[in-house]
Amino acid sequence: MNDNNPENQDPNQRVCNRINLTRTLLVELDTGDVLEGRTVDISPRGALMKTEISPDAELLGVAGTLFIISDEGHFSIGYPCKVVRLKGRSIALEVDKKAAAAFGNYMTKELLGR
Repeated sequence: MNDNNPENQDPNQRVCNRINLTRTLLVELDTGDVLEGRTVDISPRGALMKTEISPDAELLGVAGTLFIISDEGHFSIGYPCKVVRLKGRSIALEVDKKAAAAFGNYMTKELLGR
């Protein structure tokens, strides 16, 4: 039997599988900060990225807009997101549920080479 009650679910259980895909990300946070880094992995609900410097712990929970930058320097549309985890130089970003389908579609196209 499936238990859909969030209180009874393992917080470490992944909702979506991660895919190893390296892309450059730019995140414009609502605080005015801009983060740039390379993805470690992605999923339809977000991305884990590495930055050059360790981010400030105060960024945890901050909302923003995530852009994927192609190798040619083109920016994707912006996807609403928030910072959900920080560890060293790694930043975990969760894409807003309403934008997750579009983000997942974009990443699938990237994987399949359009």
